[in-house]
Amino acid sequence: MKICVTAEDADLHALVSEDFGHAAFFVIYDTETGSWEAYPNTAPEAGTGTGIVAAERIIELGAQVVLTSYVGPHGERKLRSANIKIVQDEDGAVWSAIQRYLKKHPECKTAATSAKTIPPE
Repeated sequence: MKICVTAEDADLHALVSEDFGHAAFFVIYDTETGSWEAYPNTAPEAGTGTGIVAAERIIELGAQVVLTSYVGPHGERKLRSANIKIVQDEDGAVWSAIQRYLKKHPECKTAATSAKTIPPE
């Protein structure tokens, strides 16, 4: 499973972004491999409709879950139309948000993620 976290920086220690459409980066964590990668969010360059543009990018990246502080109604509608689960009101570090999600959803853990409590390099 791929989990996307909106982030202020391209790092697992970065803070979760307060606004989905204006996040600086999307950090994608793969629960099957335990690997992660950060992708710049180009949606703010679009001007208006940043939530929709950001959602389209998340869909392209193949995430099944988005962890963020807030998603506007247009971005939310776009994500839900692609059957992507949205968890809002997240804060703190990206890795902490991922760990909280995995703790609440143990079915998402695999051998690669079950033993990891510190961020992978």
